[in-house]
Amino acid sequence: QALDAHRFPKQSAPCCTDCARPTKRADTMVVAVRSAIASRVFQLCLAAVSLAFVRHGEIPWPQFPDTSASPAPQTSYLRSVSDPLSGPQTAPEELAANLPHSPAIGGDTHEQSKSWQSTLTELVAGVLLFFMSMGVLWLNEGHAVRMDVLFSLAKRKLKMSAAAPADPENLRELVFVTGTTQTEDSLKLSAWANLQAPSGSAKLRASTQMYLWVEKEESKDNSTTYTYSQQWVDEYQDSNNFRCKTAHENPPAPVPFVALELAATTLGDFTMSQRMMGKLQAWMPCDVKGKLEDFQQISSLSAYQQGEITTFKDKVSVFFRASFGGTPASPNLGDLLTQFEYVPCGPTSVIGVQVERAEMRPTPWSLVPLEYTEHHSYKPMLTRAKTDNTNLGDEMHQTLLGEAEKDEYFEDTHSPQERLNLGVEHFLEGFPNPFAMAEAFMAAACPDHVLIVAEEKTTPESLVSAERKFERTLTMVMRLFGCMLMYGGIELFFSPLRKLLSYLWIFGTILKFGIDLFACACAVSCSSCTIAGANVAYRPLYSLLILFVGAALVAGMYQQ
Repeated sequence: QALDAHRFPKQSAPCCTDCARPTKRADTMVVAVRSAIASRVFQLCLAAVSLAFVRHGEIPWPQFPDTSASPAPQTSYLRSVSDPLSGPQTAPEELAANLPHSPAIGGDTHEQSKSWQSTLTELVAGVLLFFMSMGVLWLNEGHAVRMDVLFSLAKRKLKMSAAAPADPENLRELVFVTGTTQTEDSLKLSAWANLQAPSGSAKLRASTQMYLWVEKEESKDNSTTYTYSQQWVDEYQDSNNFRCKTAHENPPAPVPFVALELAATTLGDFTMSQRMMGKLQAWMPCDVKGKLEDFQQISSLSAYQQGEITTFKDKVSVFFRASFGGTPASPNLGDLLTQFEYVPCGPTSVIGVQVERAEMRPTPWSLVPLEYTEHHSYKPMLTRAKTDNTNLGDEMHQTLLGEAEKDEYFEDTHSPQERLNLGVEHFLEGFPNPFAMAEAFMAAACPDHVLIVAEEKTTPESLVSAERKFERTLTMVMRLFGCMLMYGGIELFFSPLRKLLSYLWIFGTILKFGIDLFACACAVSCSSCTIAGANVAYRPLYSLLILFVGAALVAGMYQQ
């Protein structure tokens, strides 16, 4: 305004058209100057936004590195492997020749452009995950209802039984047994120089972690970033599957990652089944001070230095150094950490269905889970649990399920995280049907059965109460997981659109943020509707009661 007043002072109204022409020219010049200043300010704002993106490591326009250039040469430690579990067996001389004798190389990052084929694959995966999440949420509500029904049945049918002698009248009955577990077996690990557990041990385990290269993949709109770092892992990382294999070659595993031995254990006259053994988790560290030299005689460990006892994550472990200079706090590639543990026999309380199996050793009597004859069905069950739809026996001690109960071993730590991992390992069994994938996931993560084992002498009421509490926690975790799975599926579904918007610079970034908000809102609303629909189907009476109360409240508000 000061500039305008100085250059174009106010004048009186012109007396004719000729006198008004200089004033019009002055107004035109003012408009031009203001437009030029506004244009410069806008350009400065765009430049500032660009610098802000670069400062945070994200460039708002697609830029890809020159993939033709080979990465900087680094030392390649060992040959790549083919077996994803333990790797091929390598001669000790070759292993010793290839092991590094220098500090481990740090992590690095490689970025590659994403093709349209990968983007379309993400779209298909997003559709599968979206419908799978709906199945998980629906079945999770059904699982909660079916478990409540089973607990109610357990409260009505549970019988007290002595550990010895087993009562034949309790065949196919739900019983509570408490006592002290016993075994006459002597456990030893042949893969670890016949390391022997103390007498009276039910389980013996050697769990190994190895310091290896790990690939982490992070997908963006136009590129995929592969980050490589060395970490302690409890399963083999096959470097043949890495995107960038150069300088990231993992050595073969010299020993199995898990070595486990189970003893024939009894609780009075009842043989502990595989499922029951998996629930014993009172692990104790083995005394291996006198076995360190014997470990050195193992042929596959001859390239390693003699193990030393250390503490890793509050657990007693044996550290095997693959090269000079490695320590548990600063390991080198190929180093090993092994924990030797055993579960002693002791006080135990169990709730399960009493069965008689001829193949059971050392006694034919055992306990199996209380379960349904039909598992994880999408169809709601509107009747109480009874002998017609469970493996409990009728008056003749017979059941429709027969001898179909599976007895398989898996470590049951009573942790929701471990249950999720177990479901993730099995969900591909239903591929490509997303609802079958959800069934396989829930069957592994949330089985519809009741088999409770506590490593103490307690009451049946406390056992059932603790199990119901865990099931409630697991139901909430599965709801959250299903919602997050639905959000991830929607995000993958919009991958092609996000790739297109990435070419629109700052405007595309704003629109992609809108897609994120839409995906979040859609996931929350769809998951809520799925949970509500499942509750209406599985709990019709409660749902009608809630709808009636809600309608009454709304009607009362309108009358006021």
